Amino acid sequence: MPRICLATTSLLSRQRDQAIDGTTLLATDLPDADFPTLLDTFNDRWVSAAAFLSVEVLIELLRLTGQWTTGCYRAVDPAALGEPVELFGAHGSNSPFWQAIGREYLERWVHQSQIRRALSLSSLAGRHFLVPGIEVAGAAGHVDPQIPREDDDDWALGPVMLGPAGQAADILTRAHTSDEVRALASGPAEAVALLAAVAGRP
Repeated sequence: MPRICLATTSLLSRQRDQAIDGTTLLATDLPDADFPTLLDTFNDRWVSAAAFLSVEVLIELLRLTGQWTTGCYRAVDPAALGEPVELFGAHGSNSPFWQAIGREYLERWVHQSQIRRALSLSSLAGRHFLVPGIEVAGAAGHVDPQIPREDDDDWALGPVMLGPAGQAADILTRAHTSDEVRALASGPAEAVALLAAVAGRP
């Protein structure tokens, strides 16, 4: 939960308030580190620093920052250019804000589902979660999602069949290893392998 708080407060500071992002600041301390190392170090430092916060305070921070993020995203023009969003293939160039919004949705859906699974609950697989999730994943992968009328029917990303709603949500929220994704999904071998590499845990 501290990492979700970190993501939300960092997002608002960076996108809404134009503050310098934490990894850029950290790069002055670790000049030879690559981005994954900077991000992992930044996250670890935040979790350590937030260890004294109570669960109640963390939940309240999530509630407040969630409201602020909703207000920020409702006010912005989705086509306006913002920060680069590498999930959609941007490498240094600005991306339309809808891509940043989509990335944040996908990340929060994944993290919330991971927390639920840690508590022996199911992934967030309701249609109101899964439809935007698979649409963002499809846009990022440049494939059309297939959204069935009934949740028990198969959901798909392009030519790759993910299965019924619960299984599709599990795959898209990283519940499985890469090998498990290859066993669960069906379709052209190359497309399934690509999905497994992106959505599966090592």
